[in-house]
Amino acid sequence: MKAFSVLGLISLLGLVSSWKIANLDRSIDIASQVVKVSTLYTFENDGTSAEKQVKIAFSQEEADHLSFIAATIEGNKGKLKISKVAAKNANFVEYAIDLASPITTGHQIKIRVNSRFSHALTPLPAKIQQSESQFVVYQGSAYAPAAYQVATQKTTIKTAQGGKTLSATNIVPTKQETERVIYGPYANIAAFESKEIRVHYENNFPFVVATLVERTIEVSHWGNVAVEEYIELVHQGAELEGSFSRIDYQMDRRGRNQPALQHFTTILPSTARDIYYRDEIGNISTSAVRIRAQSVDVEIRPRFPLFGGWKTSYVIGYNVPTEEFLYNSGNQYALKMKLFDHVFDNIVVDKLVTKVVLPEHVKKVKISTPYAVNRKPDELRPTYLDTIGRLVIVVEKENVVTDHSQFFTVSYEFEFNDLIREPLLASFFFLALFGVVIIYGRFDFTIVEDPEREAEERHQELLEKLANFVEQKQSAYAVLSAGKQHLTNSRNQINNKLGEEVEQVKKLISAAAAEKASELAKYDKNVFDLVDNYLKAVEKSTSKTGGADEQQFVQKIADARARADAILSGI
Repeated sequence: MKAFSVLGLISLLGLVSSWKIANLDRSIDIASQVVKVSTLYTFENDGTSAEKQVKIAFSQEEADHLSFIAATIEGNKGKLKISKVAAKNANFVEYAIDLASPITTGHQIKIRVNSRFSHALTPLPAKIQQSESQFVVYQGSAYAPAAYQVATQKTTIKTAQGGKTLSATNIVPTKQETERVIYGPYANIAAFESKEIRVHYENNFPFVVATLVERTIEVSHWGNVAVEEYIELVHQGAELEGSFSRIDYQMDRRGRNQPALQHFTTILPSTARDIYYRDEIGNISTSAVRIRAQSVDVEIRPRFPLFGGWKTSYVIGYNVPTEEFLYNSGNQYALKMKLFDHVFDNIVVDKLVTKVVLPEHVKKVKISTPYAVNRKPDELRPTYLDTIGRLVIVVEKENVVTDHSQFFTVSYEFEFNDLIREPLLASFFFLALFGVVIIYGRFDFTIVEDPEREAEERHQELLEKLANFVEQKQSAYAVLSAGKQHLTNSRNQINNKLGEEVEQVKKLISAAAAEKASELAKYDKNVFDLVDNYLKAVEKSTSKTGGADEQQFVQKIADARARADAILSGI
């Protein structure tokens, strides 16, 4: 029995809080599609010991639409660590805020909590004509959700500028003014207490939601970081009913207060260059770039205004120098950039995908983000001169608002040898290419028949044969000239010797025999004259062959020889 009493006492002590909220001042801005809540808590330590942690609460309906939350000590810029904890009430969600230093008993601390809620406004009516205004409904609680008892609190709801407020729930005391509704002050409100309210008002802000933002950051260690974003936009406000008239749109006196997205401004880094903006059709020339001191503003005007239910998509990209975003110490590198750029004011992104393409062969990659993201498995992207592909870090986050446009850091190792590897590969490639071209030009690797080449080869072969024939002819002329000279010399020697022999015959034999012997010289002269005339004819003509002249020459030689033989036999 005593044991149960002890346990019950411990449980009771656990439920008793050391904190109370001396004052709570909440401001709710519902002028756009994002519900912006700024709450100033004055916490007072009402316990018996110093405390270093306080808790805040949201209703379950608010938690379902909660996109961003941040806590700071009033007057300081440093953010406090905030984390989700188990709630004591099933209808609420609690967050714990860690304080920089403990708060002693009886002391107070002021903490400002900024929160953003998406898709928390409902168009009513859901469909409107082109000339009608857009009205939406906000549902919440006149009492700010709190994990502790609240001594006094007040809530101020700010509606759209120049818009009408059709209705607002009255929770005494309630004060309705132009463009705002004030609930409270209320005193001694218990923890986790709520009073439902409903505000129906005019809000012509275009409820354009980016259903997908795919951001790609490609890092090059040769001085450039390329950024490209693919964005899909859908107007999720009151849908346009009926046809669209361009004339009525241009003549509408509301101008920019129409519930349609006419144009918007995207803010890029101040060093952005080579900016491009295009859709599926091509480049959109209606965009304009303005250079600011701290940024580059790109005014984007879609091809058509976006009314409720309409959608479009586009791509925007630019380059920035690495010295602005890439830092290194030796082979240690750190890339510091934003998870996504400022697309336009009060945007809601249903799904954000950020890809960081790092150089090939990086090692020990780490990523640090200012808030929780879902890191997907790494990918490989092969590009020019790559061997295995570049490492791609992929992170995703859902339900993103403008406040999430913060810096993140990717750190990694990268060796200098890997930096010059690609230029060396390019050099070797071109050297090999030139070598192949030289070899190909020097040798014939043709396998199929080439009629022109074969004709050229036959022509070359005929020229070589003709050159051989000319050489043989010149050799024959040389032999013939040498033979002629030899014949002349032999003839003179023979004639001299023949004359001597004839004189001897005259002395030894009769005069009649000597006279016949002298006729041999006559026939010898005839033969020599025939040979000499033939040789001269051959030198004058290159067409002497075995024709009639040659046959006649041979016959005369034979006749002269026969007569000489006859004379010799007669002697």
